[in-house]
Amino acid sequence: MLISDADMSAIGKVLKARRIAKGLSARQLAERVGVSDAHIIYIEKAQRRATFDKLMNIIGTLGLTVDEIMTVIGQKNDDSGRLAYSKPLRRIPVVSWVTAGAWHEVSDAFEPGDADQWIESDVEGESVFALTVVGDSMEPEFHEGEVIIINPHVEAMPGDFIIVKNPDGEATFKQLKKYGNSWVLHPLNPRYQDMVVRRGEFSVIGKVVKKEKRY
Repeated sequence: MLISDADMSAIGKVLKARRIAKGLSARQLAERVGVSDAHIIYIEKAQRRATFDKLMNIIGTLGLTVDEIMTVIGQKNDDSGRLAYSKPLRRIPVVSWVTAGAWHEVSDAFEPGDADQWIESDVEGESVFALTVVGDSMEPEFHEGEVIIINPHVEAMPGDFIIVKNPDGEATFKQLKKYGNSWVLHPLNPRYQDMVVRRGEFSVIGKVVKKEKRY
């Protein structure tokens, strides 16, 4: 069965109670798990979902078992023994690359019906949109025809996959890298060359946060 937001709240209370019973502060638990103390508090208050590995680490560090957690919320884990998260799906527009290039100007007024295609995803965030990958410059990680979801409000850091407006005003899909003071738009496919740019010469439209498979 899937774990709902309400169940995550119950799990957070169990984690907090066990942490306190073991005499651990949020900071002490965070140091053992390898996250910030704020992250621990967010999980305990169900304000943020931990990744599966992090949640298992927290549960194990506190001396709990998956069966104990499942007993508390009255559910069983899935056939693989993993906890399954349930997040509500939302409709996200699949826009053209031309539209993506002007997303900051059009996103506020974007309404259902403005896109020819929509995709359902659990990605959260304001003005999130999707694109269909074109070309092979980001292979082997991203192939033509796959759908990527972009959040325009997440800060892009070196190493992130981004949609960027190049000096010609066109939207393009690259990995952001930085070498010293130089910024590089990096295609994963070695057949294509890196583009060295100055910070003011390009504008990040958004960060790629997920790749959705469609069959």
